[in-house]
Amino acid sequence: MRALIVLSLCLWLGACSTLGLQKPQVSLVDIRPAASTLLEQNFTLTLRIQNPNRLPIKASGLNFTLQVAGQQLASGASNQAINVPALGDTQIQLQLHTSLVSWLKQLGKVVQGDGRLAYQLEGQLLGVQGLADLPFSSSGEWKLP
Repeated sequence: MRALIVLSLCLWLGACSTLGLQKPQVSLVDIRPAASTLLEQNFTLTLRIQNPNRLPIKASGLNFTLQVAGQQLASGASNQAINVPALGDTQIQLQLHTSLVSWLKQLGKVVQGDGRLAYQLEGQLLGVQGLADLPFSSSGEWKLP
């Protein structure tokens, strides 16, 4: 019985390591204001997920952290199913919540600059192919409309 458990564990770990999936490329497409209150601002974040693999990526959700100008602006998670075709891409929308104070700090930096936000987005696609989490990271600049 013990040998069967050890064998099962080895096969399961081997399956995870042989997935051989490359990290997806995730980029920020858009940030739009949503219904907000005085103390909490809500935004709809649109991400493009590109799959460099020859197999489709199926994930049960994702988690993420968004930094703007080197400071954490928000973090979140979604249980929205994500399906990215092989060698293709898809766009997803996420809800982002931030406090007035943190948003004003970032906005103040933008007003003094050229209207661009330097961002870094990090996270994981969760439950990829029902087995493992797949990390992603992206950085770039987003120009305020």
